Amino acid sequence: MERRLSAYTGCLLGLAVGDGLGHGPDRINGFLPTSSYTQQAAYACCGLLVGMTRGQLTGAMSPPVHYIALALREWAGQQLWKNSGGSLCWISRSPRLDYRRCSEPELLDVLTAGEPGTMEDHASSLYGPAALMTAPAVGLFYDPRRMPRREFRRLGAEAAALTHGDPEAFLASAALSYLLSRILWDGETNLEKLIREASGMLRTRFSVEYSQARVLCRKFRELRSLLGRKELAPEAALERIGKDTAAQVLMGALYVCVAGPREFSEAIALAARWSAAGAAVTGAILGALRGEEAIGEDWLEELECAGVLRELAEDLFGGCPMMKGSRVFDIEWEAKYV
Repeated sequence: MERRLSAYTGCLLGLAVGDGLGHGPDRINGFLPTSSYTQQAAYACCGLLVGMTRGQLTGAMSPPVHYIALALREWAGQQLWKNSGGSLCWISRSPRLDYRRCSEPELLDVLTAGEPGTMEDHASSLYGPAALMTAPAVGLFYDPRRMPRREFRRLGAEAAALTHGDPEAFLASAALSYLLSRILWDGETNLEKLIREASGMLRTRFSVEYSQARVLCRKFRELRSLLGRKELAPEAALERIGKDTAAQVLMGALYVCVAGPREFSEAIALAARWSAAGAAVTGAILGALRGEEAIGEDWLEELECAGVLRELAEDLFGGCPMMKGSRVFDIEWEAKYV
């Protein structure tokens, strides 16, 4: 498989493996094939693909976050048995993604009670790690031919702010989407360098508007300090980092990716013992860094939704094959995204 495509598929599949293992019966030996973190990421991907397609076929599209919001609302309807077939996302009709379980039930209230939030007008005060689960979709969506990096950096925060009104949470999402875009699009594999870059991006892009950006920059500095303490056991470092907020989970996942075991299975097991959300984020990062091949067939065979996730990743990698005024027509793509 071509390296960049393998990174794309690895990102979503790694997230799902970490999510499934983290939500398993004992977080290490049991495996729950599909949970809400995976579903959030998949629906965000599907929404962005619908938006991309409408833009290319009509020459105009709403801001990308609009399509993420529509897709997440459809997912929330599925979770609450209020949506029998789905109208926007083809994955709503897939039996591989219809498991009804939400790790942060408050999300469903936010998505179904009224208008989703924005960075300026918060719909909630949520700060939990589910804020990070749209970031992989945003990272996969990035293409410099599609949108400037400045707009993209904001999209990572906007997607999380739909449900999570705490600025530290949606800025953590912006940092994660930035990291993943650099890995997926630019092929950057030096994670310690990317950690410094993400911190710098938050400082220059968001610190004037949000004081929480400076708080996150401090957390990144603390993370780099922990990475330098070779005598500290990984479990102790993760305990020190915490796992209750989106920012803590991002820092812990990055710690595992840099300082944890080299083998994917061992790293994801370490993360799963610490946090289900942390395992999902760890899986997304390691899958992007090392590609689908690093995950291992044993994990993927247990993953019921692997085919759906691989298809979403491949569609984001290849992009919509049709353009306004072009004679190219793809009946399968039309069935999914038009």
